[in-house]
Amino acid sequence: MDDFEEIYATYRQDIFLFILKILNNQIEVAEELTQETFYQVFISLHRFKGNCKLKIWICQIAKNVCFKYFKKNPIHISIDDEIKKIEQSDVFVNTLDQIMLDKEMRQYVIECIRKLSKKYRDVLMYRIYFEMTFTEIGQCLSISEDSAKVIFHRGKDKLKSQLEKYV
Repeated sequence: MDDFEEIYATYRQDIFLFILKILNNQIEVAEELTQETFYQVFISLHRFKGNCKLKIWICQIAKNVCFKYFKKNPIHISIDDEIKKIEQSDVFVNTLDQIMLDKEMRQYVIECIRKLSKKYRDVLMYRIYFEMTFTEIGQCLSISEDSAKVIFHRGKDKLKSQLEKYV
């Protein structure tokens, strides 16, 4: 149990920030999914083989927890929530239309990434949302650094073609 507590204390903040990025700053949901991630880590810790860094293994679990959440909770855009944010904000805002378009686009990007094949999806998620190096991605996925780079660029091209359909 002490080992798990140490793991939680060491990686909780990083995993929370990783999930928060994926969820586009939905703090409450990110907190819940972080807890779910560490629950899954706790019950699966005996399966960790040490093929990659522990942090990367936990990120894989967090990514899967997020995808499971998106599957059960399709992304919806609330104009009322966005208006409240604008009213409470002291920051100059171009237009509500631009904010909604940006939010829709971010959500569409996440949906497009989710629909890619697993090899592209994983590399893109680790690179974009967790800002892992290609070396770390390679270790995590048991591929070479060069393969991670190639998969990333090919995945990015696939993502671009999907996004061109959007605009």
